Amino acid sequence: EPQPGLLVDIGCQGRGVGLQTSMGRAMAQYLVSGDAKALPVPLSPVKSFPLYGLRRLYVNAVVTWYRMTDGGV
Repeated sequence: EPQPGLLVDIGCQGRGVGLQTSMGRAMAQYLVSGDAKALPVPLSPVKSFPLYGLRRLYVNAVVTWYRMTDGGV
């Protein structure tokens, strides 16, 4: 809950249709009641991504590495 009333739910990677349906109901119940016990997982703060400013550099390095190992270069 980065700010009161703003919930973020991430992490299923395309395999969570049933899970996310249930999570949506639980999140709605939490927003209506304000009771964090309605949620199946505890609230946690949003953490910053390490070295975010260098993301383009290391993403490009990883993509280049995989292209070289795949024989695509």
